[in-house]
Amino acid sequence: METVGILLAGGKSTRFGSPKAFAHINDEYFYEHSYKLLAQVCDQVIIVTLEQLKHLFPKSLHVITDLDMVKGKGPLAGIYSAMYVLQADRYVVLPCDMPFLSTDGLIKMLELANEDKVYAIKLEENYHPLVSCWPQKMLPYIYDCLQNDRYSVMRLLHAIKQTTVWLDGNKLFDQASYKLQNINRLDQMKEVKYNDDHSTRQFTKTAT
Repeated sequence: METVGILLAGGKSTRFGSPKAFAHINDEYFYEHSYKLLAQVCDQVIIVTLEQLKHLFPKSLHVITDLDMVKGKGPLAGIYSAMYVLQADRYVVLPCDMPFLSTDGLIKMLELANEDKVYAIKLEENYHPLVSCWPQKMLPYIYDCLQNDRYSVMRLLHAIKQTTVWLDGNKLFDQASYKLQNINRLDQMKEVKYNDDHSTRQFTKTAT
């Protein structure tokens, strides 16, 4: 089964103040961490970013921007563009702003993703639709949403609830509440540095 990794690195990072894909932690860029995870579990990896950021990525990587027909319509447009460009049986989607994520849960997710459905992560009351696995058959559904100005990934997954499987993050990831956290603001980075300096694995949980 052909599996393609989709790394979403095209957000405007308004709250963060600079492109999150190139925020630096643990001696690597955020996007590098997500890319390495995808490369370990996928046959190919494609990065979707903004036009003004494309030149910052190494030329050896497969980097695209949104297709013109869906440009600027959020993460769903990035997923659609990557699925359109690279044909595969299934796609593992990751954001670029989860620098503590690990492969253990991704491997388990792929082991469970044995039906033609969307598999996404839920941690208690927090949903993580951008840590997910999508079948190729979802392409026309995504396109229909984008053409009708329905850009929310969550709304799409709720609309196709019979085709969406929410997996318990606690059963997939060790230290799930730590690993499944987005970095959305610069002050969160200061908290990370403080905890690293004190040799802890704690991180302040924030709403996404």
